[in-house]
Amino acid sequence: MSSEDQYFLQLIQKFLDNSISPSEQESLYNLMAEDENKIDLYLYLTKSKQPSVSSSVAAESVFEKSKDKYQPNESGYLVSNEKKVQKKYTKKKLLALAAVALFFVISGISYQYLPSEQVATITLACAKSERKFFRLKDGTEIWLNGESQLKYDAEYGITNRNVHLSGEAYFNVAKNKEMPFLLDAYGNTIEVLGTQFNVRAYPEEQKMETALFEGKVNLKVKDSGKTRSFIMKPGEKIEITNIMTNAMRINRQQIDAAPDNPKVSIDFKKIQTDKGDGLDLLWTKNKLVFQNDPLEIIAKKMERWYNKTIIIENDNLRSEPFSGVFEEKNCRDILNILIQTGIPLKFKEKQDSIIIY
Repeated sequence: MSSEDQYFLQLIQKFLDNSISPSEQESLYNLMAEDENKIDLYLYLTKSKQPSVSSSVAAESVFEKSKDKYQPNESGYLVSNEKKVQKKYTKKKLLALAAVALFFVISGISYQYLPSEQVATITLACAKSERKFFRLKDGTEIWLNGESQLKYDAEYGITNRNVHLSGEAYFNVAKNKEMPFLLDAYGNTIEVLGTQFNVRAYPEEQKMETALFEGKVNLKVKDSGKTRSFIMKPGEKIEITNIMTNAMRINRQQIDAAPDNPKVSIDFKKIQTDKGDGLDLLWTKNKLVFQNDPLEIIAKKMERWYNKTIIIENDNLRSEPFSGVFEEKNCRDILNILIQTGIPLKFKEKQDSIIIY
């Protein structure tokens, strides 16, 4: 067994033990993305095992470098673009895999099991300034924006397709008429059979936005203790704002979920486009978009995009709106553009922070 294979097996065990470091986790992603056999090996060794605590990435997902190399076929198999052949385990390959599994036993490495009534929670996470691509085992593709999390349980694709989003994500949901895809975001639910849509639901913004690009979804909104349903069509966008606390600026650490009985404002809009592309989709193409956003929201978007801390000291500027599509490399350039449009702001940089006054 090569030293690289041994290192890969050690990373798998650390992942299952929840003792893997961020740098080791990155190495695990890269090893799976570069070698399809390692994806097979990972799935084989872990398919009947569940981690004892929440995992930070799904066993069935691969990182961005695998996006171009692998595509799911109609049966949900990962198929290489270089050779369109379904992955199947031959007797020889199973024996080889079993030999590697035996290595765990000989090395004294053990698995930890959850009680049968418990199911492990899997978390896909994206830090500030990051945008990541994941593919789930049912073929559903997900792009996560900065400072976002997507959670689901280990039974995903087997008994359910339920996920919970905090932040922003673009979904290309694989079709499955027998098992709908259910997304919970800020206390509201989106029911999907197979479609493409974007959801933005950062808790501190007290708002959820859903933009539908293809297919059809049933958006279920909690309003004053009741549930209202809206069937969305392509090109439509719905914004849901909690009007009871809309004027409040809530610290992110002080809010974990939506209120149980919110009173909401529901706005129906059409998806805006730029050169034929929906504005709500452009972040997946590394373009930062403001859609008549107040400066307070713009600052939050730039914080996540550039991993900066932005402080607004002039309260009179918080509600100043602005629209635009940007590919600038830093906050400074964007703020200078805002100044050129006539917004009366000044700013100064202090280490990793920007102060607007």
